[in-house]
Amino acid sequence: MAIFFEALDVSVLNMAIPQMESFFHFGTDAIQWVQTVYVLCYAGLVLLGGRLADSIGKKKVFVAGACCFVLASLAAGFSLTFTWLLLCRALQGVGVAMAIPAAMAIITNTFTVPAERNRAFGIFGATAGIGFATGLAIGGLISNYLGWQWVFFINVPVISVAVLLAVIYIPGDEKAVTKPVNNIVSALLITGLMMLAAWLIHDLGNIAQHYTAYGLWLILFLVAGVFFIRRERVHSSPLVDFRLFRLHGVITGNIGAILLGGVFLSYIFMLTIYLQEDLHFSASRAGLLLFPFSILSGIISKFVLPHLFQKLGVIRTGMLGNAFMLAGILFFIASYFSSYTFLFILCAVCCINSFGMAITFPCVTILAVQSVPEQQQGLASGINGTANSMGGGLGLSLVGLVMQLSETKGWSGYGAGLGMLAVLALAAIIQLVVFYRRSQPADVAVA
Repeated sequence: MAIFFEALDVSVLNMAIPQMESFFHFGTDAIQWVQTVYVLCYAGLVLLGGRLADSIGKKKVFVAGACCFVLASLAAGFSLTFTWLLLCRALQGVGVAMAIPAAMAIITNTFTVPAERNRAFGIFGATAGIGFATGLAIGGLISNYLGWQWVFFINVPVISVAVLLAVIYIPGDEKAVTKPVNNIVSALLITGLMMLAAWLIHDLGNIAQHYTAYGLWLILFLVAGVFFIRRERVHSSPLVDFRLFRLHGVITGNIGAILLGGVFLSYIFMLTIYLQEDLHFSASRAGLLLFPFSILSGIISKFVLPHLFQKLGVIRTGMLGNAFMLAGILFFIASYFSSYTFLFILCAVCCINSFGMAITFPCVTILAVQSVPEQQQGLASGINGTANSMGGGLGLSLVGLVMQLSETKGWSGYGAGLGMLAVLALAAIIQLVVFYRRSQPADVAVA
């Protein structure tokens, strides 16, 4: 329930973007920060959330994070200013950063047999994919008939029930076996680094207007990045244990998570704008259009994905999912050149929303944690969440940059959209190559 609504919260907001633009009187390149702030706060603090789950207790951290998410969602729905909304979105990111790695660690400890654990993670990851797809489907209906505020209010009752069920049914925490967390500085530092990276990308189009200040911020980013790496290597309780990256599965899973986050969130943002502002769909019509593909995503996750794991193994299944992602982007590009625009958009949505995410997301999740020692699985889960959200945040900043350049340079909307889609296609190709290079005959099928 928690991962479903966390994933839904990212995508459901996209359908409300036109209404939010009108309410707060901001352009699309500015309103994308509502998403960027959320995913980057999550990305920066999810490592700390993983550490807290390992040291304080998985159940305690999960419940605390879910409660924070509920309260922040309630406050966001009552936002009257853009600044307040951004603050609430940041707090939502903090709550999710605590809850999700704790949830993944709970699954890891509950299912100790590798085959059962992989099936459980498959369900967990597939539920996230279904949440992404469902958010698009219902977001338009909610924003059109109830108002954009209800994309936040909808979280409150359901996550409250999830908290209640967690308190009742999740076993109590055992005594912590890891050192207490004393590295909050690194968590704040990496969050600041990712925020600064997102701003540097987003503001690249204005570099000529303040190149000196931009250069100083870039130098600050590089110096702070070097300081973070050196601090982590010598700290007694590092936020990031770089030794984990010696494991091939961890490397592949996290590279895949970065690219998948960047491609999918950017695609979702562009699809929303394309349907409502270029094809002139209402929010509710766009939501209804995407609803069948959400159902198909659930069917694939439930009935098809386990057989793919059994026959192909995790890595080759991931390659298949990446191939669907790439095909969907190519269909999106083709829609710009064909008179059958709507047909190509349907093919793109089917490939990405129904097949691509439902298959690929569980694969990168499994790869990132399956070979990690038990006492570090909360950390590994946090690193994977960081990678996915960092990719999403930086991808959205790149979208904002392209939109900004399209306005200042006089580019056509089609030219800007094609340029961004070409970047996404390149990212999908890189992801496919990464999985291919890691595929080996010994890739064991998941029973």
